[in-house]
Amino acid sequence: MYPNSPNIRLKLITMDLIQNSIGSSTYQLQNSKEVIGINFSITSNEYYESKRSDMRIDVALKIQSFLYDGSKHADIAGDIYKIERTYQIGQFIELYLSKTKIRKSDIVDYT
Repeated sequence: MYPNSPNIRLKLITMDLIQNSIGSSTYQLQNSKEVIGINFSITSNEYYESKRSDMRIDVALKIQSFLYDGSKHADIAGDIYKIERTYQIGQFIELYLSKTKIRKSDIVDYT
């Protein structure tokens, strides 16, 4: 594999937290888009900064800027991640993600 070549497939997910008929909260899928990105390592400085701010970063990746639609969640290999932070770098945008406890089965209309 060449450096900086796409090596991770993910789905950007937009969803809302809604109440169902019995009053409990559930997630409703609004939009999803499959994209390919470049996975990269988190630097030690970023790791310590995330620990200091009580934000655990589990995955860092880059995608082309025009592909990012402002989604707040992503599905990587069946695990749902929250997009904690984004950083624009030229034609790419870096996404910093933390793993959530949300399961795919918790999201209405998600396949």
